[in-house]
Amino acid sequence: MKELPGTLNGLLGWVGIFIGLVWVLFFVVRSEKMLQKPMKLNFLFFGKKANQEYGVRLLNRLFRLMNDEKPYLEKNISLESLALRLNVTAEQLTKVINDNLEQGFSELISTYRIQEAKRLLVTPEFRHSKPEEIASRVGYESIALFDEAFKKSTEQTPTEYKKRMNMICL
Repeated sequence: MKELPGTLNGLLGWVGIFIGLVWVLFFVVRSEKMLQKPMKLNFLFFGKKANQEYGVRLLNRLFRLMNDEKPYLEKNISLESLALRLNVTAEQLTKVINDNLEQGFSELISTYRIQEAKRLLVTPEFRHSKPEEIASRVGYESIALFDEAFKKSTEQTPTEYKKRMNMICL
């Protein structure tokens, strides 16, 4: 077999290295994109016990996220954005919330928001805050929605709750 001239042989070596680098770069970018996508698990694949354990672990992660980062305070929080933070699909998160907490996503967010509002209403530094300010601070865009959710949860308006708690604490 006849040998190629030195310059052509060197050029083929560089082309091979270039193709190899492009190939490696392709897999690095592809694997990074895969890491950013929520992991999809097929619940049918796992047994009932594995489903329950997965649900408990996901709930623990959800509670930890809610308590540490307080995403419920964000006005535009969505099921999808919360699921993305937990690296699960929206369907998985919905199923775990519905099956284990017996409430929907909106109710869960409302529960956390109202608990935070109740805390703020009795905190001395927010004693003179208007309900509109508290509503905005806990993620509600409208005072009407805040009043409705607060009354549904506590059977009192925010103002009534504040007065009652101030009387109890005196």
